[in-house]
Amino acid sequence: MKQLVCVFLCIVLTACASSSRRNVQMNYDESAPFDSYKTYTIQAIQEGKQAAGLNSLIENSIVGAMADKGLSQAKSGKGDLLIRYATRIERGQEMKLEQISTGKGVYTRSQMEPVNEGSLLINIIDTKSDKIIWKASSISDITGVTIENLTQIAVDEAVDEVFEGYPSSLF
Repeated sequence: MKQLVCVFLCIVLTACASSSRRNVQMNYDESAPFDSYKTYTIQAIQEGKQAAGLNSLIENSIVGAMADKGLSQAKSGKGDLLIRYATRIERGQEMKLEQISTGKGVYTRSQMEPVNEGSLLINIIDTKSDKIIWKASSISDITGVTIENLTQIAVDEAVDEVFEGYPSSLF
């Protein structure tokens, strides 16, 4: 029985260790009055160029993430903040070059590798000063993911991870 438990734990730990996290980068203006912001509006930067159906998933996730931070979407007009976002899906191949020393010179080996990346960029702008006060980007491996099988839960997880670094008076 103990062996079975050990094998199970090894499998779980291996699965956790091999799960791909997103590459998230974030930066913000430390002098911005984050405690004073209460409302926001959302705008897609590339309204017509993003995959159909993706905008509503992302906007729903942003609304949830901002609610967790204590902010609400402006009912009309512009809010204290403007949240602008863009997505990019890149599928294809990329050539990787590796230089190998052979003793008689250098041999360059080329190899084609698949690229399946989804990128999300979010800028938050103070509408009074018109300055970017917070920005973040996330790049994820989206191998096997299509817009058709993308769920709100998966998008929520990605957006929540991006907003983990958003300064808030609640935390």
